[in-house]
Amino acid sequence: MPYGDPETRRRILDTAWALLEEQGTGVRIADIAAKAGVSRQAVYLHFGDRTSLFVALGDHVDVSFGRDRLRAHVFGAPTGVESLRRWVQTMSWYTAKIDTVSRILELAAESDEALAAVWKDRMTGRRGHVRRIAERIAAEGQLADGWTVEAAADLIFAVTLPGPWRVLTSVVGWSNERYADEITGLLELSLLDTPARSAAAERT
Repeated sequence: MPYGDPETRRRILDTAWALLEEQGTGVRIADIAAKAGVSRQAVYLHFGDRTSLFVALGDHVDVSFGRDRLRAHVFGAPTGVESLRRWVQTMSWYTAKIDTVSRILELAAESDEALAAVWKDRMTGRRGHVRRIAERIAAEGQLADGWTVEAAADLIFAVTLPGPWRVLTSVVGWSNERYADEITGLLELSLLDTPARSAAAERT
């Protein structure tokens, strides 16, 4: 649970975010405290330790970009298939916003315990979201034969990670719009039964 003065907590998190983007994995609690205008003790009082600070930062980033509104948009879709489409479209936009932080967390996952904890926390949450989508598609009878909910969730999870988005947009040169269209088409072709796939194609 959040501890201490909310404004001080927010200032520490905003500072940690800015320094993480500037310095990468080398950012220290002392750096964050100095730039935020608080003592190191204040940082520890608010967050407990470096790992907890960066886990809170991951949540802070999501909230800053409208996490609850985006989740409501995705999971409030009238069907599971539409929820899948909204997920891919949202990720194409959202990943672009957080790519600097995502890239740092990915690179740090094997060498920095605190940042690795943030990455694991985010990936666990993301996997849970796509499993919810796969479950709904299956419950509505739209999942193609041969696919289990777990396998479908694995595929959605893998192809919508920041890494594939980064390669397709930065290296290959796709726009965010093309990414959303192509990945949606790939997932629909792979995961949906024939009638659902045909209906999705007609809507495109």
